[in-house]
Amino acid sequence: MFKWTPHKEQYTCERRLIKVMKRLKIEDFNFNWDRSSCCIEFHYQGSSYKMEHSLEQAKKQGIVMLRNGLDCLFQLVQSLEDLSQIIERGTYKLDIWISNMKQTTVEEETTQYSEEVHIRYKSIEKPTYPEFNRGDEFVLAAPESSLGEYDQNEFTQRSKRK
Repeated sequence: MFKWTPHKEQYTCERRLIKVMKRLKIEDFNFNWDRSSCCIEFHYQGSSYKMEHSLEQAKKQGIVMLRNGLDCLFQLVQSLEDLSQIIERGTYKLDIWISNMKQTTVEEETTQYSEEVHIRYKSIEKPTYPEFNRGDEFVLAAPESSLGEYDQNEFTQRSKRK
């Protein structure tokens, strides 16, 4: 009767993705999916772009029918197919649709994060207070004292439980 293959859904999704990328005239692309998310990275006219989708994003939008990252990848592929139909009709160009999906380079990300760290966590210095800045150092009082020298009767002792 029907021959079931364990990776049929994955094969179908990959085949659809390859077809839609050919229709969009994108030759260099990578994709990945895991238990809860997926992403498609591609290069178009010298720029890098990245599309991501996850179960969390779908739940925020009220879509609860997704089971795993492969379902997310199916939705991304379907979105790309819809986009390619719009482009083939001549309504818009691909440049307009993907302008906000540009992938930031590593250098841009590090400068962005370093600025955030600098703003959040300014350099920690010892505050200078003029009335307390006498150059005095803290001195531990009686460094040789230990707990063994205290009298046991000074402390309140609890009765032992039975």
